Amino acid sequence: MSGSTFDKVLQATGFLEPSGQPAAGLTLADDDNAARLRPVFRDDSVGLNADAVFSAQSVPTSIFKDASERFPSESEIYRWHEVAWNIGVAPLLWIITPTQVRLYNCYASPVQPELRTNKGPVPLERFVVDSEDQLRELNAACGRLATETGAFWSSAIGKQINRRHRVDRELLSEIDALEQCLVDLTPETEGVEARALARDLAQRFIGRCIFTWYLLDRGLAKPFLPAELPHELNAMFGTPSTAFALFGWLQKKFNGDLFPMKDPEAERKHLTVKHLEYIREFVEGRSLLPQSKGQGRLFKFRFDAIPIELISSIYEQFARTGGEEDAESQSVHYTPVELVHLTLDPVFEGLPSSARVIDPACGSGAFLVEAFRRLVWRATGSKPASRKLVREILHNQLYGLDINRSALGIAAFSLYLAALELDEEPISDISDLKFEHLINKTLFETDTLANRLPRAIIANHFDAVVGNPPWTFVGREGKSPKRVKGDPVTYRPRRSPDQAFLEVGARLAGETGRIGMIMKATPFFSIDVHAVEARKSLLKRLAPTALVNLSQLRREDLFPGAHGPALLFFSRCRLTGDSRDLLVGSIPWTPDFKRTGVFHIGQSEIRLIPLKRALATPNLLKAAAFGTFRDTWLIEKLTKEFPRLDEQLDELNVLPRIGRGQGFIAGIKRQKVVPESHRGLLVLEPKDFMPFRLDSGRLEKLERDTLQRPRSRSIFRGPLILCPKGCYTRSAELGRYCVTLSRHDILYTQNLFGISLADVDPNLAPVLSAILNSSLTTFQLAFGITTWGIERPTVGPSDILSIRMPILDQCGPDLIQAAKRAEREAAEAHADSRRLSALDETVFDLYGLESEERVIVAESIDRARFLIFENWKERSAIVTPPNRSDLEQYAAQVAQTINAYLRVRNVRHVEAMVYEKRFSKSNLAAGIPGITVVRFVMAPGGPGTKPVVREGDLTRLEGLAAMLQGKLNNGIPPYLNERRQLRVYGDEDLLILKPTEVRYWTRTMALDDADMILSDHWLQRSNVVPHT
Repeated sequence: MSGSTFDKVLQATGFLEPSGQPAAGLTLADDDNAARLRPVFRDDSVGLNADAVFSAQSVPTSIFKDASERFPSESEIYRWHEVAWNIGVAPLLWIITPTQVRLYNCYASPVQPELRTNKGPVPLERFVVDSEDQLRELNAACGRLATETGAFWSSAIGKQINRRHRVDRELLSEIDALEQCLVDLTPETEGVEARALARDLAQRFIGRCIFTWYLLDRGLAKPFLPAELPHELNAMFGTPSTAFALFGWLQKKFNGDLFPMKDPEAERKHLTVKHLEYIREFVEGRSLLPQSKGQGRLFKFRFDAIPIELISSIYEQFARTGGEEDAESQSVHYTPVELVHLTLDPVFEGLPSSARVIDPACGSGAFLVEAFRRLVWRATGSKPASRKLVREILHNQLYGLDINRSALGIAAFSLYLAALELDEEPISDISDLKFEHLINKTLFETDTLANRLPRAIIANHFDAVVGNPPWTFVGREGKSPKRVKGDPVTYRPRRSPDQAFLEVGARLAGETGRIGMIMKATPFFSIDVHAVEARKSLLKRLAPTALVNLSQLRREDLFPGAHGPALLFFSRCRLTGDSRDLLVGSIPWTPDFKRTGVFHIGQSEIRLIPLKRALATPNLLKAAAFGTFRDTWLIEKLTKEFPRLDEQLDELNVLPRIGRGQGFIAGIKRQKVVPESHRGLLVLEPKDFMPFRLDSGRLEKLERDTLQRPRSRSIFRGPLILCPKGCYTRSAELGRYCVTLSRHDILYTQNLFGISLADVDPNLAPVLSAILNSSLTTFQLAFGITTWGIERPTVGPSDILSIRMPILDQCGPDLIQAAKRAEREAAEAHADSRRLSALDETVFDLYGLESEERVIVAESIDRARFLIFENWKERSAIVTPPNRSDLEQYAAQVAQTINAYLRVRNVRHVEAMVYEKRFSKSNLAAGIPGITVVRFVMAPGGPGTKPVVREGDLTRLEGLAAMLQGKLNNGIPPYLNERRQLRVYGDEDLLILKPTEVRYWTRTMALDDADMILSDHWLQRSNVVPHT
């Protein structure tokens, strides 16, 4: 990197500091850690030879190519773009010419049929280097801060980039199409077995093709090919004889772990000229996808550039299409590389290069391949990796277990290719390409959960246990290990075999080994007795631990073709810290994740809570993951000070199946005659549900003569509180959980839970209705009880019965009467927001909530809406820009909370300034697009009765963007160094910078931010430094 034009562009966009030093996150081609991106920087055979790469949170986002010394030809630009797309490491390629900055999309090949001979691909945008205005526009859209804050993805340039067209997606689509074409050459009329054989052989042919393609593109095979084999891949598949000559050479020269020829005769009978024609079309770059069949691809696949981890994707593709009859039952799945990195970053922080790593459910080896790379990089530093070192690590430090033999074959395949990639010694003999067997030496076919681990595994200690165990499959024996009373190792939640894999991992890690695994999220937030028991045991034994919730992304293509809620579990990593604390975090939903695959996680999404608190209050974890510190405190207070609803109902003799229970089940099996006492009663179904009161005119009488489960007549006696499983669109307002009160006997179906109050104080029914229809019940369900935001947004009987309730006998008669009156008035006009607010206030009085607690609960309706409705409309509402009123209320709440602290001495107070106007290019907006600022200043005199909030002077913010350009670096890990939320302290003022999204500017967030400010001790500082 030497061009002055190149330096000028990178300085103007914040990637280089004015001194010429690289900003944090920028890797230059001659840096020591550039070896991790060798295909981008140093691989002459690949041909990109980039000059710099910028990474945000350890994830590459931009590749920089310095072409400023001379004007590159269009064919050169075409080649660089093609290689950058094949590498697929970053979404944006910057090509800096003597006069322009050209930006190219590395997540898509060109769609226009441009002639390769004289036209290059069309850039996303061009910027003139000598134009200060255009450089400012470039900085605002794609500069360092725009990248780090995520604002780049919402810019006009970023919106054109979609990972749907990334090289891995395109290659997998073409492989899927090729496989289907090969299978369809065997007609369905030949039977299931013939089609299964056809698919198995198709996958073997494709696997060998890709392995050979890799060897040829890397220049590893040609010197050693036998004379009878042509040197071009398409010619190798030109005839059956050349194809089988190739297969025989692969079988002889490479070990049997790679797509072995189990039955050569069967293969010879099966492979036809038409099979070879399809394989050649794939190799020659003609699409086999139905919508573009026969069309030539503008960018060809280049296996000298395509990442090795893509091999894991290929296996997942094979398994999912049925190459292994047990694949679905064994929950075989592929882990996207973004998740692999996110899991391994904390595990490898400070891990020695001698570490031994195991994946107890390794599948196709994605975690082992990336662990392999990191161990080699750590061992070599900036020096070239020797063949001896690479193979010592491969054979002695990486272990995997899996029940699926084919998966192990792919894992071995992936590790072999990774070894060839990491080995920087020249290949001088065919023996240099041959490896010792890994299967049955370091990769073992075994049922991990059957307690029959290989001796080589049991005898070893492992420094790190990593992986993504299956969430549904248990083992060949068809059941999970039994729970044993008094044996914490056997504790596990219901229907969660991944927890059994974690227990195996814990044993393999011993007393000091680290753990980083992707788990099913639900058991970590469930209040089910088995889940709580298992969680307590796990968190105590493996402390210090960290839980990072990913469930908000479950419908955003986090896992291809799956919607399960995920969670990252870490133990004994640098991230986790003190064993007396538990770290809980949640990666937030962002509107562009499905398109970008970029995780936005920073310190603001992380909560550190005492482990004792988490163990004592089982539902605290959900509040910590989905809410704020204040949410955790309120959940803890409710848990400690108020009994559960079921406890109070038991006291009143409203017992299960007699006074409370789910409604009847109509069903079709094991029918019973409808009891005479049921006949003639009206029936409530979910479609007829209404909040507060029912419209009996819309209900019909029971017409059936039989029911599968009629239920006891006593649970249908009025007055009844009827609690739906869902019915959220029929609620009094979206996001508010609502029940209905029926004064009369009524039947209801299984999707409703009823509480009959026929034999208790008549005052109880309307008061209980008031409580269950209040925002406080919604708050408890959202942040302490249900699977809202995690899995199914339903409310079951156990959820309702877990709600914490005031002891009504201890509430004054005035409070009871006020609650009855507010409930009646809300029932008369449940769409009236003022009546709902009045209802909430009377319930808050019953619980004795403090003013700040009322703020949190009142805003829980909007927050719950985001958790219940996982659709674009509701979720996009939380990322709309805050209006002036939002900012003023936020600022007032922060100031009020801090001033309560300052009122003790009564000599100073805090005032707030909001900025109504959008910032001009000359100041903040040019440097931090998508960020809103609120400023707080210390003023003399004690606080007044109301906080002071006024419009700020924009000139006070001049230069802030320049100050933030790389000058707020800190010691936190790069994978958490997300710069969307900052607190910047001065001697007498404080700036809070957060995304221009309304979810960050609520009164609830203001309370949390005020607590952070107080904990930072800003008010007591005499000399302060910028702080994030």
